[in-house]
Amino acid sequence: PELHGKNKPLISYVGDSTVLMCKCQGCFPLNWTWYTSNGSVQVPVSVQVNKYIVNGTYANETKLMITQLLEEDGGSYWCRALFQLGESEEHIELIVLSYLVPLKPFLAIVAEVVLLVAIILLCEKYTQKNKKHSDDGKEFEQIEQLKSDDSNGIENNATRLRKNESVSQ
Repeated sequence: PELHGKNKPLISYVGDSTVLMCKCQGCFPLNWTWYTSNGSVQVPVSVQVNKYIVNGTYANETKLMITQLLEEDGGSYWCRALFQLGESEEHIELIVLSYLVPLKPFLAIVAEVVLLVAIILLCEKYTQKNKKHSDDGKEFEQIEQLKSDDSNGIENNATRLRKNESVSQ
């Protein structure tokens, strides 16, 4: 008989619990056994009693609950069904992620934004500094121009006198 588990890897986080499930459609195995891989050797999961809880509400399915997940709990799990004429097994892949894994892209985006804002502020400060220096030079030139316009070409401070034409006739 054919067993049905998850085709895609099951993804969970450190500290969470997860449930792996195997089903056998239209058949009733005599016994269900769960294994995990320890390198190349399959090890029964019943070794750690508090960590693994095996339950099956129906005779044609079994569930393995893994509590307090650690990164080391990730890997391959097999459910094996024993029948009168043989056995069948299904492979389920479990991936356990730390909470830092989803934070890494977020932190990278935050760092990128901070860097861009810093570059923009530095550019603004630099352009304002250059603009201020160039404006100071223009101000000085404008003041000199005004001084020369006020004098109208006469450089002495003596009062100018007008000729009175009516007196001389």
